[in-house]
Amino acid sequence: MVFQPSASGKPSGPYVAFADGFAGADKEPGRAAHRPAGLATGPDGALYVSDDVGGRIWRITYQGGTAVTRVEPAAAPHEGSAAAPGRPVGPPEGTHPDAGNDSQSLPTPAGATHEMVAQGDRVYHRSTCVGCHGSDAKGTPLGPNLTTGRWLWGDGSLPAITDTIDKGVSSPKAYRSAMPPRGGAQLSSEDVAAVAAYVWALGHRDAR
Repeated sequence: MVFQPSASGKPSGPYVAFADGFAGADKEPGRAAHRPAGLATGPDGALYVSDDVGGRIWRITYQGGTAVTRVEPAAAPHEGSAAAPGRPVGPPEGTHPDAGNDSQSLPTPAGATHEMVAQGDRVYHRSTCVGCHGSDAKGTPLGPNLTTGRWLWGDGSLPAITDTIDKGVSSPKAYRSAMPPRGGAQLSSEDVAAVAAYVWALGHRDAR
């Protein structure tokens, strides 16, 4: 959570980290210990922060005088305070450091190319996919493991995977998070085809 100073409706200075450490040891969105997803202000001025992992709601109040001239940054999270086990994996969203390195060992589906699988690897790790399926594609509480070769939707063929990614999943069978069409990202048809090839390859790695 950050505090953004503003004047006349526009930012008037750099933002300040107001509260931090919610994620715990594993910074991936799908595996974080807590994720502050909603913010509201009560009639008494208190801040209410909702957690979309465990349903917790934090109430934040100010204790002190009224003559406050600046906001102090939040202290760095203590490593020992993490509520969930895991490993640090770079930024919560965006490019994973291993993006593009996995495709060399993957099979290529019929109707696709190795270059498509490599492109799908890059798109997967730079889009919303990692938030629900994890950077290793082995699943989180929000989305299934894509490496097992078992499919919740379709028969696991390249056209079926492509169709699922393109149309999304509005009513999940076993997970609490729906998947919007194209993952809710601005993916082109070429990106969708590439991600589908990558996901197929992940599910068929052990069948080579």
